[in-house]
Amino acid sequence: MVFKKITAFIMALLVLLTNGVASVIGSTDAKPIVATKHDYRFDRDRLLFGTYCLKVDDQFEQTREWFKEAGLQFPVAVSGKQLTKADLDWFTANGMGIIAPRNDYYLNIKHDAIWGIDLYDEPSADAFPALQERVQELYAQDPNRLPLINLLPMYASPEQLGEAVELPGFIGDSPLDTFSDRAVYYRMHVSDYIGTVDSDIISVDIYPLSVNEKGELGTYMHWMRNLDILAEACRKTNRDLWVITQAAGIADIDEGQNAYRFCGTVEDQRWQNYTAIAFGAKAIIYGCYYGGWWRADSHMLNNDGERTDTYYAVKQVNEEMSVFAEEYGRYENHGAVMYNRIHPNASGVSLGTTRVGAKYKPVMLTVEPVLCGCFSEKEGNGSAFVFTNMFDPQTGKTASFSASFPGAERITLYRKGEKTVINGCTLSLTLDNREGVFVTVEKVKIGF
Repeated sequence: MVFKKITAFIMALLVLLTNGVASVIGSTDAKPIVATKHDYRFDRDRLLFGTYCLKVDDQFEQTREWFKEAGLQFPVAVSGKQLTKADLDWFTANGMGIIAPRNDYYLNIKHDAIWGIDLYDEPSADAFPALQERVQELYAQDPNRLPLINLLPMYASPEQLGEAVELPGFIGDSPLDTFSDRAVYYRMHVSDYIGTVDSDIISVDIYPLSVNEKGELGTYMHWMRNLDILAEACRKTNRDLWVITQAAGIADIDEGQNAYRFCGTVEDQRWQNYTAIAFGAKAIIYGCYYGGWWRADSHMLNNDGERTDTYYAVKQVNEEMSVFAEEYGRYENHGAVMYNRIHPNASGVSLGTTRVGAKYKPVMLTVEPVLCGCFSEKEGNGSAFVFTNMFDPQTGKTASFSASFPGAERITLYRKGEKTVINGCTLSLTLDNREGVFVTVEKVKIGF
């Protein structure tokens, strides 16, 4: 135990001296587990869309039709009445499933609609060993059923994370909220997780969008760093990244404070989604659908079971992204690069991304904050990229860039649901505020 604390303290000092840009691997003495890959009842080779909180009540036949219409494929956290066999048959017939509650009723059901079990939400590090035992028990019962564990985000306190090593910059139990301190503790938390739990999916909920009493829009400054830490852990230990996004908010704002804003705009939903997939997210899970922990009228469906602006925003973005959802699954992520992150209007100014190899990056020309997710084709020599405008929403600014792809003969641009093929090796775009695009690049074929 003493050795572990000394090791963690030394790693913390190293990370602080390097401004937080260090690997998850080795942040603690936990040896990372290369996760065992499972064949689940859902397609892992495409981008999935899910949601938190599906309430089963007397309006269920209607609300589930709207669920399908919104392009959602699975809910997590089912409340209200228990789903019957007929209900589960409906999900299967429509190509959907559920991440079911962890109670005896659902644990004992053998049905293709049970894609997984909602095992644990936001555990502290001291819960990891017991969770590993439970995960292995569930896999032994059904290796094709996902035991879903959702991790804490980076804005959790050291006490919540369960990482008790005292770092320079912390005074007693009152941490200074600096980037390096947060990154160190969070990296340690993730290191302990991947060194203890053999599950091939890492899920996290990050709610980055705020508003103050003046109506000014804000963004959580460590949003991208949070994603970057988890994405690196996934790449290095054979896991998929799932991201729960903010699809709701609260209304009460204390004077001088920020509150989570309602996210009933296409722009807010689009921005979160493209930022997540820039780091290789394989599932976007909206919080929340019908019932949940936010103001009820900010959910996709309000307490009366009526569709809200958030519903229609999610539906539109899902329709846009579904155009490339299967194509996206053909590529593997190598990380993301933030260009011009020191721009005074850039979101995520504290981002210190893990380094991306030069062979995976485009040749970029821009003076504005643009996030670039870098991918290579799993089978072939093609590449893919996600470009996202990272000007803070309050600015309303567009972001222009030019990206060249040496050796390319064809570029396919997926933008707001439209697919455009461009012959050549250069792409020049001006992205709207909070806009993202997905791009694939075909290389010149050599030989026959």
